Amino acid sequence: MTRAEMIRRLPKTGWRNRMARLLFSLHKQSAPTLFAAYQTKTRLRLPFEGEWYVYWGGRSLARNKHAVASDQRFAYDFLIVKGRRSFAGTGERNEDYFCFGLPVVSPAPGVVARAIDGLPDNVPGEMNVEHPIGNHIILDHGNGEFSFLAHLKGGSLQVHAQERVASGAVVGHCGNSGNSSEPHLHFHLQNTGLPFRGEALPAFFCHYLWKGKIIARGEPIAGQTISPAQ
Repeated sequence: MTRAEMIRRLPKTGWRNRMARLLFSLHKQSAPTLFAAYQTKTRLRLPFEGEWYVYWGGRSLARNKHAVASDQRFAYDFLIVKGRRSFAGTGERNEDYFCFGLPVVSPAPGVVARAIDGLPDNVPGEMNVEHPIGNHIILDHGNGEFSFLAHLKGGSLQVHAQERVASGAVVGHCGNSGNSSEPHLHFHLQNTGLPFRGEALPAFFCHYLWKGKIIARGEPIAGQTISPAQ
């Protein structure tokens, strides 16, 4: 079985997925952080519209593989799941994935510190390790907090460096570029605007829905299906 087939066959929910997460966490160690008690200054909204599934998110390794890296200690991976799967059909094409091509929006007002486009989207199951974050946007919120939006669709970026954007503005579309095995949106908050050179900050989102309840401010965790509250 190829790596691509293994990725497609693993359900995104259920006991098999939980077991895979647990096995991953047994062989890794979380990166140390000085920001565990940090409270996000920026009023962040979710960087998408509609219902999305938190595939990786939280503070433990079993919930968040990013916890091994100091710059992504509190990162999130978002995608869309229907019936325990993130795709329809065979999953061999990016277009099979429910989140592929959907709009990605600015989580808060800010200035574009960096906007990189032009990388092709991967074939599902293959990854571009030479350009880990793929097509991406980094937003400077002006208070020592920088949002990273990564793995965006090639040719989809709607903004340029030094451009000021409003909260909720479409900045690109969900893709599968960089070190990504399938279409999804990666988000993390950092204390610098330099990839891989900074410390991750906890990202508290405001005014979103989970199980029909409005969450005024919170950190989503793996396994939750969430959406912006209207």
